[in-house]
Amino acid sequence: MKRKKISLEIQWAVGPKTGVGWYIFNIVKGLVQNNKNDYTAEFINFMNRHNVKEQINYDIKIKQNKMLTYTMYNFLTKKMNISHNLIFGTKSDIYHFFNFTIPKNIKGKVINTIYDTVFISAPETMGDRKTLKEYKYGAQKSDLIITISESAKKDIVDHLKVPKEKIKIIYPGIDFEKYSREIEENKLRKIREKYKLPKKYILYLGTIEPRKNIVRIINSFLEYRNLIKSDIKLVIAGGKGWKYEKIMKLVEQNEENIVLTGYIEEEDKISLYKMAEIFVFPSLYEGFGMPVLEAMACGVPVITSNVSSLPEVAGKAAILVNPLKVEEMTDAYSKILSNEEFRKKMIEEGIEQSKKFQWKESARKLEKIYEEL
Repeated sequence: MKRKKISLEIQWAVGPKTGVGWYIFNIVKGLVQNNKNDYTAEFINFMNRHNVKEQINYDIKIKQNKMLTYTMYNFLTKKMNISHNLIFGTKSDIYHFFNFTIPKNIKGKVINTIYDTVFISAPETMGDRKTLKEYKYGAQKSDLIITISESAKKDIVDHLKVPKEKIKIIYPGIDFEKYSREIEENKLRKIREKYKLPKKYILYLGTIEPRKNIVRIINSFLEYRNLIKSDIKLVIAGGKGWKYEKIMKLVEQNEENIVLTGYIEEEDKISLYKMAEIFVFPSLYEGFGMPVLEAMACGVPVITSNVSSLPEVAGKAAILVNPLKVEEMTDAYSKILSNEEFRKKMIEEGIEQSKKFQWKESARKLEKIYEEL
């Protein structure tokens, strides 16, 4: 089989990473390890602000434009019709963009990864965002769209008016060995001290923004504490996203029972999961919901939403709740924390569920798509 030249846009895989950044980092790493094509990673790095080769720490050719900011790049390629090929000096068979939208005037086949349609499905939870016109252009002008769940595929078809035949699904994976490994007690103690974690806690880990339903997490937790008279605390871990002011105000009003850690370094995340009694993730909308699998692989019982992609991710290994009903979350806390046998069963089922999603398989499926395009 002839090797193809494939350019991969990695803009979100550099710097502090959230779910999309880790998706790009890991799937590109899998492609490079399999070595079926000639890959070039492309990155806008104005004035060399990022040490890209240090962060993308696997063997891939990296092309950087150090003259433009990302805003300037978007203006030139989307408004002025300046060729992306010219900006990076590449002549690839396929250009794969991982950022919902695509530039105009590309010479080569174009793949666009669209993770979700939250900007349409839950616009009230978002801040400034790309225009719907940009998203529709990216969806309709791409040769192929990749998304990350059946739920997200349905939303793209419904909202962006793209034929379902044009969309392929590649699930994210998880490094099961990394998340399931035992952590030494001394390391756990240091992490507990570093983030001032209580002895017993319910954990939310993710971006702090309305879409993640954190206000209802807090209210359900407070209701549980009042009902059971428990000394358990709530830990909210993650960086700030959109419209976080109301959430922060509620945290401040209950600071004696809630720990706010801020952004969690990747190497510390596993310890936070492993020390938690429960992981709660009742998001209003997710294209996938990677923290659900991470928590399961760490051996933590999971409570998540019965909407969007989350039932698809969690399977039968989590308690699914209506994310708009605080009382369902409260009941779920009680069910897990009052029944040790049930808790152990949830842990076992969660571990098995997390094993179904592997980055090697994700990379293999993407290679097949490249081969067929």
